[in-house]
Amino acid sequence: MHPGATPDDRSMRRAGVRELATAAAALVLAASFARCASPPPPAAPAPTIGAVVSMPGAPAADETPAPTPANPCAPALFCDDFEDDPPGARPGAPWRDETGSSGASVRVDTQHAHSGTNAVHVLAPKGASYRRGYFAVHQPPVFPAAADEMYGRVMVWLDAAPLTRPGESPVHWTLFQGEGRSADDRFNSIYRFGGQHQQGLGLMTNFETTPPVRSDCWLHSATRLPVAEWACVEWHFTVASNELQFWLNGTELADLHVRERATAPGAGCLSTQDLGGKWLAPPKFQSLYLGWERYSDTENDQNVWFDYLVISKTRVVCTE
Repeated sequence: MHPGATPDDRSMRRAGVRELATAAAALVLAASFARCASPPPPAAPAPTIGAVVSMPGAPAADETPAPTPANPCAPALFCDDFEDDPPGARPGAPWRDETGSSGASVRVDTQHAHSGTNAVHVLAPKGASYRRGYFAVHQPPVFPAAADEMYGRVMVWLDAAPLTRPGESPVHWTLFQGEGRSADDRFNSIYRFGGQHQQGLGLMTNFETTPPVRSDCWLHSATRLPVAEWACVEWHFTVASNELQFWLNGTELADLHVRERATAPGAGCLSTQDLGGKWLAPPKFQSLYLGWERYSDTENDQNVWFDYLVISKTRVVCTE
């Protein structure tokens, strides 16, 4: 339960989101993947909610209460701690299961939880060159409200680093992505956050487009994702400036800040022919995916849990 929320409040808020989810048509966007083969960056040490809250009648900006540790959802479009979802089930509306037939799974369980007793558990088993363990939102209360600018925050627990198979390129994986259709309706633009290199834990951001437009651009961080503990990951996507920002446990990952193009040493693109290396945001973000997408096989299974998610038009900082 959200801090400070009563059972009646929680039921009412959850019911409101289910009504919105029923009324809105889900937009399913094609996703693509490609493997980044850039050289690794220099290594460096590695440097909270089942109730869903939607606020379609939020007060004006000058009346919005400031976020506090006791009420991180005060300014938010959407919050979820998955406490209203029964263990063993998929996350409820407005979430949609987007695992497809890849062999990954997304279920609520009680094995790890940052707040309350539940969290979303994504399992990506070894034994296949591609796994897509995603749950996603394509509709209110997140979209279209967050179409032009989106701040997000989520608690993440990864049980262990993905182990690259002998003789293969380092495993590339994605933790979440924002996506939308191009203005000319020819391709999807995708802003991703994930990892590669540094024993499987080096953080990175990735810009990808679906065919026929080619891109697959990357930028690596010197920071690693912690394992076997809760980490708070934040993101900020902005359409107007083609901009991506990320934070880990409250500290900005300045080496993953992209505006228009990634120009830092080690950044690159598989193709610059169509977009000239520009990280072109969609005119409107239409989908947000969370989970674990992997683009090569591994020596081990990946288990990752998500909890205490907040989506907002302004930054909601990490608090314990």
